[in-house]
Amino acid sequence: MGCMDKPCPERDAGFFCSCFYLELSSIIMLDIQKLEVGPLDACCYIVSLKCSDAMIIDPGGDTETIVGYLEENKLRPVILVNTHGHGDHIGANKELKEKFPDIQICIHTDDAEMLEDPFKNLSLLGGKRYSSPPACRTLSHDEKIKLNGYEFRVLHLPGHTPGGIGIYTDSTDNGEAPILFSGDTLFAGGYGRTDLPGGSHNHLLKSIKECIFKLDENTVIYPGHGSSTTVKAEKERFK
Repeated sequence: MGCMDKPCPERDAGFFCSCFYLELSSIIMLDIQKLEVGPLDACCYIVSLKCSDAMIIDPGGDTETIVGYLEENKLRPVILVNTHGHGDHIGANKELKEKFPDIQICIHTDDAEMLEDPFKNLSLLGGKRYSSPPACRTLSHDEKIKLNGYEFRVLHLPGHTPGGIGIYTDSTDNGEAPILFSGDTLFAGGYGRTDLPGGSHNHLLKSIKECIFKLDENTVIYPGHGSSTTVKAEKERFK
């Protein structure tokens, strides 16, 4: 018996039915907006249910573009996740924290010290001097992040940096495929470099093969640069 089959005084009186709203809201799909930002075209993702709280992943620069999208869509950013501490993924942290003081900056414990140090986050290599506010919350493997009833799981993916992470959810609606935000660990047709300080080729391959490739093959991967892909497609490329 659906909502509209049940007696409802609000609906019968001509008002908007609150029980219908609850039923409708339960099938609204997760919205993911990709913005390519900064000089290296890093992928910044804004994750939300439309007209609700939002999570920003890897705001690497172009703060005005990010804020413009949020304001246009009436979104309130409450969580900011950096998949790792490199400058091209944290460049807008400071300005976003100033614009939205209540936003929680989150990063893995092993990359947390990179946020405030332009030498460690390597922004100086690109002629910038990014110094982010410190993390409000440091993350660890298998920790949960909750947004609007959705639960995201932190996957520790060391290799590109010691504290690289993926953000994964299979709590999607209407039979949608699971989702992974992979940062610079895995791209469509490639993977992150390991020749920078803190990088490890062996750790990166282990993160890919023993963590990402263990996920459902239909998982859609949203990487830190470039277009989306799937676990199945990348496993085929690794053969």
